[in-house]
Amino acid sequence: MDVYHVVLFIHIVTLLVAAGVTAVVKLAIGRRARARTVGDVLDWHGVLMSASKLFPICLVAFVLTGSYMLSLSGAQWSSAFIVAGLVGVVLLLASGVFLGTKGKALKQMLDAIAKNGADQPAPKLVAPPLVGALPLVNTGIALAVAFDMVTKPLSMPVALGIVGIGIVLGAALSMRGSEVPASAPVSGEASSSS
Repeated sequence: MDVYHVVLFIHIVTLLVAAGVTAVVKLAIGRRARARTVGDVLDWHGVLMSASKLFPICLVAFVLTGSYMLSLSGAQWSSAFIVAGLVGVVLLLASGVFLGTKGKALKQMLDAIAKNGADQPAPKLVAPPLVGALPLVNTGIALAVAFDMVTKPLSMPVALGIVGIGIVLGAALSMRGSEVPASAPVSGEASSSS
């Protein structure tokens, strides 16, 4: 056993934590969309916001452990797969900040409604297209980066193209999943706040 393999283990555990948090977040989004009262919506939104706080920690852990392994491997920071990985981290961080801001705004709106009683019927929530798409786009980015890290393409266009394909596939899946009847509640921002 050496330090490299311990760091690799931490790198993999961080990936597992991120995957687990993704599952919790997607469950909370679904439950929030189906909640019948404002109180229930707030409860599931709280689960979503709490779990989401682990994503930036995972990103930092990925970069730190990856940096250590990179320093021992002899690969250069300018290697295509590393640049693609860093682009993925930046995209995921920017997406997380954007979604966190939208989530805080939604919480404030729900808190205002809950002041009149948490047992009120839940408002119909309609996510703006970008807010609705980003969770699956983020999954596409993460899987694309993982693919780049495993296959280590030498070509910058190929490595970045893989990340682009992850974004496109995530967006396409989100559009397919957003084909919901107009009367059905959808998670995200309330239509009045769009």
